[in-house]
Amino acid sequence: MKLRECFRLFESRDQQITQLDRIVKRIKVPAMIIGGAALPYYGYNRVTEDINIITNIEDAKKLGNELLKQGYKFIGQNKFMKSNLLINLCPTGVKAGGKSIFPPVESLVPGLIPVSLPRLLALKVQANRAKDRGDYVELIKRNKLDWEYIEDKVIPLLDRVDMRWAKLLYDQAMEELICS
Repeated sequence: MKLRECFRLFESRDQQITQLDRIVKRIKVPAMIIGGAALPYYGYNRVTEDINIITNIEDAKKLGNELLKQGYKFIGQNKFMKSNLLINLCPTGVKAGGKSIFPPVESLVPGLIPVSLPRLLALKVQANRAKDRGDYVELIKRNKLDWEYIEDKVIPLLDRVDMRWAKLLYDQAMEELICS
């Protein structure tokens, strides 16, 4: 992917997030950004071609109807498209890829907020994909997180298998910091 295309994707993503925030505020829906679109809030920016938004099931329906009114195209399974960016509505309590379940929105105030860093880290480990585990390592490095932070805030959100992954990936992040 060329650098110019990356900048266009970042710009388009940021514009979409601003527009989505206005929409969710107008229809009084609390919503939360997860996934790759949440990374920049924590000092790590990478190209992503989708915006994943968590709401409760009723609000996902309400938001989906509003997106249609605003010119977004429904492409199936809670997915909408505009400006070459995929918008995924992820209802709370529904199983995500892998074994994780979409968590509740972390605020009841209408608007689009980023997922908290501990929850984002947990979701990245639970996703069980190399790209997400790489994000976990980068978030640790860029936010200078120590093991105590992971142990206190992230580990309680994980099952036993994912706890081991969280530790292994934390060790990888520390090794990469030492080697750089």
